[in-house]
Amino acid sequence: MRFAGFVGFVGFAVVVHAQSAHVLVHNDFVSSAEGWTISGDAKSSEPIFKAGSISAEDAQFGETWFFHAPPSVVQQLPKAINGTISYRLKQDGGVPSLIDDDVVIDGPAGRLSYRFKTGPGPDWTEFSVRLSESAGWTWNWNKRATQSQIDSVLRRPGRLEIRGEYVTGPDTGSLDNFRLISD
Repeated sequence: MRFAGFVGFVGFAVVVHAQSAHVLVHNDFVSSAEGWTISGDAKSSEPIFKAGSISAEDAQFGETWFFHAPPSVVQQLPKAINGTISYRLKQDGGVPSLIDDDVVIDGPAGRLSYRFKTGPGPDWTEFSVRLSESAGWTWNWNKRATQSQIDSVLRRPGRLEIRGEYVTGPDTGSLDNFRLISD
């Protein structure tokens, strides 16, 4: 009986946690690029819109290009401390060979960056990272970020970018189903 009571409590706790999370932003790119732009080494600063995703093509000048979140997304970051950023990516340039930061958030308090262990392939790949110290964010390019540093950047963010380029040479990257979720 005690075990059944414990299982019931755990189930209740999971439901309560799931209900407390709140989707702050959901960009599914069904009817537009929803304000997202492209920065860095892409052929255009405007994404290519196809119903359900946005993409960009590499200009091949040697730097990395990123999907750049609009102010409407950046303004929601203070509400997402300990929350989650998730999205789907795909790219058609071959096996990922370019090492760079996958998610960048910066502002007056500093720069946060995160690198996933693998890059996207030619099919949609899900990515998700918590906005907390336990996730392994980097602070100002060279140190592991503390929760205090993460909180200070998220309180006054200036920019959020998601990497779109994963190979050296010609490539096209696509973004879909971006979500910013509070905890």
